[in-house]
Order: sequence, then structure tokens, then C-alpha cells
Amino acid sequence: ESTRNRQQVPAHHSAMPTRRRRAVFGAVAAAVAGAARAWNATRGPLEYCPSPRLGRDGPCERLRVPATYGAAVFLDDGATSATEWRAALAAIKRRVPELVIPRDRPGDAPLPAARTAPACRRGVCRTLGTRGVWRRRPRPPAGGSSMGVKFRNFRRAALEIRWDDGTADGVYSGVVACATPSAPQATTTTPRAPDPSSEGVRSVGGRNETNGPPRSAGGPQTKQKGWWWCSAPRSMGRTATMTYAGHAFFFVDQSTRERVARFEMVLGRHLYVVEPDDEATRASAAYADALAEVEFTQAYLDRTGTPWLSYYPRAPPALHMWPADFVGQAHVVYTPHGPRDDDRGSGGLAVRLTALSHAPAGPRVFLVEQLLTRAECGRFVELGEGVVRQSRVGQGGGFESKTRTSANGWLARRTVEADATLGPVYARFADVLGLDPAILDSRRNAEELQIVRYDRGQEYAPHHDFGDDGSGPAQRFLTLLVYLALPMRGGATSFPKALGGRGLEVKPAVGDAVLFYNALPDGNADDRALHAGMPVLGRPEGGGGDHKWVTNLWVWDPHR
Repeated sequence: ESTRNRQQVPAHHSAMPTRRRRAVFGAVAAAVAGAARAWNATRGPLEYCPSPRLGRDGPCERLRVPATYGAAVFLDDGATSATEWRAALAAIKRRVPELVIPRDRPGDAPLPAARTAPACRRGVCRTLGTRGVWRRRPRPPAGGSSMGVKFRNFRRAALEIRWDDGTADGVYSGVVACATPSAPQATTTTPRAPDPSSEGVRSVGGRNETNGPPRSAGGPQTKQKGWWWCSAPRSMGRTATMTYAGHAFFFVDQSTRERVARFEMVLGRHLYVVEPDDEATRASAAYADALAEVEFTQAYLDRTGTPWLSYYPRAPPALHMWPADFVGQAHVVYTPHGPRDDDRGSGGLAVRLTALSHAPAGPRVFLVEQLLTRAECGRFVELGEGVVRQSRVGQGGGFESKTRTSANGWLARRTVEADATLGPVYARFADVLGLDPAILDSRRNAEELQIVRYDRGQEYAPHHDFGDDGSGPAQRFLTLLVYLALPMRGGATSFPKALGGRGLEVKPAVGDAVLFYNALPDGNADDRALHAGMPVLGRPEGGGGDHKWVTNLWVWDPHR
């Protein structure tokens, strides 16, 4: 909205002649630095002040940027009032190669600019084993029948999750750990290999070896003789996934091959608990905590209309989150960590963030323009060629799935910063995100940079980046997705639950990025942050094959 030290920054600096651009950047840098010094010396961190025009006249919000942190200065480029979302997207579309603006459908409600009463008020069903307390189905929430769910296993054996496709064995969809710590046991049963045609479960996000590089410390589960065993009471079997209403999953004891539970996914029910098979577990504090979570989740859904998908309990995020009150809202960040090549001059860089989607009508999504140069994008692709492998989904190493057909790999921060071309990138990312560069480290709050290649026909079906593996409140807070090479057709990023469920597809220019938050301000995971990598259909800009390349940074809160 506004900050106390407003400065005007050119919106289309890349179109200026080089000399004029350098002069503008120098003038802006000097003005911004002086204003920042004066501000920090007298008033402390910058403040974000909501406008009464948005129906919000509350107190100014202090941005979570320490007064002593002078690497970047946060400004607003003059957007002071909400415009009609369709007109705002049409204006943004002039700067984006592909931005699909959805059409209104019969029954679509206007997009709210502030929190409104929830449309869906039905709670979570407390489901134990094959029994459960069933409530009347709520009307479908915005975004269709896709839904995030959590599974809890309180049996003393690890359970295979199988999507019920009508066959006797179903489709392998991962494993949920046992309920209590168990010593390694020998077994004569031959474990079944994951089904390479697995589908139904779209993705299991969170801390795992599939959606993130291996952690330095061991995870909550270990593998013995082909089976999964719990290694700590806090990891009592749980997992999370994205699925669809009407899908059904059954759970199979890995040692006896007995089917112990079956659940059909119902809108408004997001927590499914497999009943304990012994009295000790039933009397345990962990089981009591699970019942308390059921009650909390029901009350939360009644109050907000949104399912609680995060770890419970969890405090609000500690990291900075850019305000997104309306479509078209823009922020400008000046960073001194510009590119090392001469593509856009040397020195600082002004980067614009423009809201494409806002809460509560959808996830908080920003278009970040010209974050990388073409030279930097090309260098990322060169490094990526040596590390990408077939992508997998699920926990504990995961399994190949038709829902994710890309190839991915990881680049360590030390590798990126040691590169002659990419050296300033991490500091630039931190400035744009409003974070201290020191926390963008795999030992602190960030994962290593993931780099992903999509060949022709490949995609990543709708999924969430977050998850709940029971190890604690830490979870993926934001995703910064940077586009390195783009096909001529296809390859957009889709947000099916944006704009009140109308959906949004965006494919920005090479070097642009999309920033979206996986967490809500109250600490819950954002179910509306559902997104997908659309299939690649044609050749990329400049030739070189039918490929799409992206790199993304995942930042965790409060830590990793």
C-alpha cells in the first residue's frame, strides 16, 4: 500500500537505453540509501499501511525486516487502491507472454477484498479405522473437488497406502509409518516394489527425500529389511497428500498383508485416523493429542471455512510475508546485488512484485519480473544438465508416478555462489523475499535449489508443496519458482484454486519468477496454494529441443 519513505522507481527499466538506465539506477540507489539511513536512524523498520479504500483501516503493519539490515530497501510503486481483478490482470498480461484470464461461470461470486464469512462450515469427521461419525456433506468449496488430507496411523505396523481403483490390489501410493517405536525385525515376507504406474495420490509434500534433498540428520523413519519402522514416538505414523473427493484409499499391513482400513474422501473431511490395535496406544498421550487435533480441526473449519492442513499446534509464521490485498497490487524492491553480466548494466537492480492472486479468494501469488538475466538462466541450465534425474513423489525416497513425469536435481548454495555468473543470485533472492541472506541455507531455513526439466509431454499434476510428517511445526513457507527456458506451447504454471476457484495459468518470460506462499498468516498451510506444472507441448524459445527448465527455492518457517 504505502511506506513512510515512498520513492518512485521506473516500472519498465529494462526498456530504457543502457546509459539512462544506469543513471536512473544510480539516482534511485542514492535516494533510497539516504532515505533508508534516515528512516532506520529515527523510526526503525518500514511499515505497511492498509488503505481505507480496501475496506481496511487498521493499524500499520511493521514489516519483519530489522532496522540494521540495509542490503535492500522495500518500497511501493504507487498502487494505492484496488481495481477490478479482471482489468488488473489484463494490464499485467501486457507484460507476460501467457496469462490465462478465466471467464466467469454461472454462480461465481465476486472476489472478496477482505475476509468474509466462510461458505463451507462443516467440520472434520472423526474417523477411526473403518468406523466414523459422518456428517452431512458440505457444499464444495471454491476450486472444485480437489482436497488436501492427512492420514494418521495408530497401529503397531507400517501400512501401505493403496488407491482403490477397483482392482484387488489397488495402486501403490506410499507408506505410513507404525504408531510406536519398534526394534528391527527379520521377516521372510518379500516386500512389494512400488508400482511405477502409481496415481491417485498426487503428491506428498513436506520434509522428505523426494520433494527435497537428503537432510544431514536422519528423518523420523528408518528402513529395515525392506519395511518402514518408527524411530521416535513423535513420528507416530502420519502423512499428508492431495487427492480428490470420491477417491478411496485402503491401508494394508505390510507384514500380514491384511487390509485394516478403508476411507472414501469426502469434502469437508480432511483428517483420517486409523484406530489403534492395542490398549497401550489407545491410552497414550499421542492418541489423546490426535483426538484433540480432530476437535481443533473441526472448530477451525467451522470458523474459517478452510481445512487445517499444517502440523498441530503451530504458531504464526516468523518470516516476512509480502501483503497481497488485491490483484495488481505491486511492490518494488531495490537490491544492490545485480547481475555480473552487462545485459542490464552493472550495480543495483529494481525488481517489481505484482499480485496475481490474493487471499481469501485464492493463494498469495506474485509475478516477479526480470529476476534473472538470460545469461544467468543459461548457466543454471548448464549446471542442471549434470544433476537432473527422474522425479519421484512420496516419503522415504519415494516412488515414480504418472503424476510427476519430470526430471529434477539439486544445486548447493556453495556451488551457486562460487560460480562466476551466478554469484549474486542468493543475495538477490533474499532481498526480493525480504529475508536475511544467511537463512537461505540448507542448515537453516532453505532447501538447496531444485532444478527441474520437463521434456515434451511431461507435467506435474496438481499438488501442494507442504506436508505434515509429524516431526514438528517447521514446514515450507514459500516457493520462489524461476523460469529458465520455456517452450513455445504449454508449460504454464496453474493455480486451480486462485480467483475464487476460477483458476489461473501463468507462463512469464524467461528470467521472471512466480512467488507464492504455502502458509497462511495464522500458521496453517494454504490449501489454495494447490498448483501444477502444465504439460510441455512445443519447442522452447531459441530452439534446442522440447524442454522447459525451472529452478525453485523452498524456504521453511520457523526453521528447517
